[in-house]
Amino acid sequence: MSNVNNHELRRSFLAKARKEELIDLILEHVPGNIYVFIKDAESRLVMINRNFWKKLGMKDEQSVIGLTDFSLFPSSQAEAYRQDDNRVIASGEAMVEKLEVMSTSGGLVDWYRTTKIPLRDDAGSVIGLIGITHDLRSANSDLQPYRALEPVVRHIMSNYGKEIEPSELAALAGMPLQRFTRRFKQEFQVTPARYLAAVRLNAACRLLTGSDKSILTVSQEAGFHDHSFFTKQFVKQKGMTPKEYRRAFRDVPDTGLGNLVARKSGRDLPDPKPR
Repeated sequence: MSNVNNHELRRSFLAKARKEELIDLILEHVPGNIYVFIKDAESRLVMINRNFWKKLGMKDEQSVIGLTDFSLFPSSQAEAYRQDDNRVIASGEAMVEKLEVMSTSGGLVDWYRTTKIPLRDDAGSVIGLIGITHDLRSANSDLQPYRALEPVVRHIMSNYGKEIEPSELAALAGMPLQRFTRRFKQEFQVTPARYLAAVRLNAACRLLTGSDKSILTVSQEAGFHDHSFFTKQFVKQKGMTPKEYRRAFRDVPDTGLGNLVARKSGRDLPDPKPR
């Protein structure tokens, strides 16, 4: 059968199918360690699979439709997700298999890979996106490449407020420094130093939105001991000063919907590709 006939077969079949039902069936039967969601151009959830709404602690899909990440996650975490959404929608280009790491309240590390793909209307305009998040901890075979680095990530997340030497991290991974740096960059697409900087920046975001501590205290507790450097890095990464960030995000309602993700320690996900 020619490619032309193959295309016609596909087109004619899909023309007869009830597309919304087809999507529902796909979402319903996705394996349990994969979370799928569809958002419109305003980052509102319009579809979400059973695995994900159950992970969020919701009673059904309808309880989530119309919500944004700001109703489901801590504000600084939601803001990071929104940045990714905006980038995909504005550029029309997919974000593929971004490695995301969260520390749980029990001190463990959860690993995820997330892909976001723009969705277009018949005219070719981007109207939203579909997201697919793979829970690597639930898929042991996929998680294997990262196990050697789990003690490193846990150490960074527990000690980002202190001085951390590269040799210290290499020792935790049981590797010579050069090999460790190469392996870390291979898996995370950033150097250990840039990863640490991202964790510190996310910690600062949480402190800014979740406490009344002075900005100087926030910078020190997050591991930035040079206040001027902290401000420059914050503006570079977030596009606003720490003070502006606090004003913009501290009053965003955190509805406390009982979801498992929000009950994690709230550590945001460092950008694998200089986010």
